Amino acid sequence: MPTEIRTSSGAPNKPYASGLLALLVLGGLSGYYYLRKRFEPAPNQLTVSNLPALCTFEWLPEADALPIEPYAYLLVPVQLPGCPLTCYLQFDTGAPSSMLYAHSVAALRAAYPATESTLSEDNGGISDFSFQLGPATVAAAHIRLLQYGDEELPTNSAEPFIIGTLGADVLENRVLVLDYQQRQFYLLAQLPAALAREAVFTPLRFPRRRVLLSTALLGQQQELLFDSGSSAYALITSKKRWKAWARAKGNVEISTVNSWGHALTAYTAPTQACLQLEHIALPLCSVTYIQGVKWWQYALMRASGMGGMLGNKPFRQHTIILDAAGGRFGLIEQPNSAEVKSAEVLSAITR
Repeated sequence: MPTEIRTSSGAPNKPYASGLLALLVLGGLSGYYYLRKRFEPAPNQLTVSNLPALCTFEWLPEADALPIEPYAYLLVPVQLPGCPLTCYLQFDTGAPSSMLYAHSVAALRAAYPATESTLSEDNGGISDFSFQLGPATVAAAHIRLLQYGDEELPTNSAEPFIIGTLGADVLENRVLVLDYQQRQFYLLAQLPAALAREAVFTPLRFPRRRVLLSTALLGQQQELLFDSGSSAYALITSKKRWKAWARAKGNVEISTVNSWGHALTAYTAPTQACLQLEHIALPLCSVTYIQGVKWWQYALMRASGMGGMLGNKPFRQHTIILDAAGGRFGLIEQPNSAEVKSAEVLSAITR
């Protein structure tokens, strides 16, 4: 690990140091509550009918990353009224509210004029928006438009056209089951008892539509944010924790990552740390810190005590359960035949 160089101009007197510490603590707390209020999510606009929603998701690689990351984006297929094209939303639990990409929506309106009435912009978003997610209908009284996305439809019809983000608001008072090996996405009104018996659980909190799960990591309890938008990484944390958890003398991989059009630098090192969920030790294999992340994101992480952000990577051989209503995060281990376990999951859900 790199050696830090520290300089000192002598020890300050105690009253000054204590006063400074108090100011820092008060400033940190007030800053934390200001940021928490500033980034409080808007009221949930989504309603979902005709559950369960069942679909097969797709992985989209990040071609601009160095090296190329094959599991960069988890995409769910959706159908829009008046549009014959299957569109995609990136499923991102790191986003507390779903949104659409203005450039993609404009391209869709131009290519399919029948969508004009359902995709017309109104006050920075789209009112009375709806789409099909498998057999389920997802509707939003108003969904925000972000100035982002592709301005043209892909020339290759096999290439997915991403029109927005499906955020954590879809989880509120619902249960999500993600079968990573078989790429199955199940959104449910409640968790079937037969499926619950297959899983091990750890506590989950859902404050301000943030998915926070409690787990043991290197013998210490940690609360981690589950961010399905961080697909390429096992665990993203602060530089300080990264140094503590990375394996000594391990090779550090430096890569570029795209965050809403901004290029950031990721430093990934091997780690021996495992997530401990009851009797299951889930190896992380790697730990990452990202340079260039906005200061308030790290400030919130430090002030809240959150240990870091978990991506999809540790779970890609398993099935997970996000039970926001029941306050629990579940893991189902896959047997040698993933198809058998996937059939059991589907049977429990549709029974």
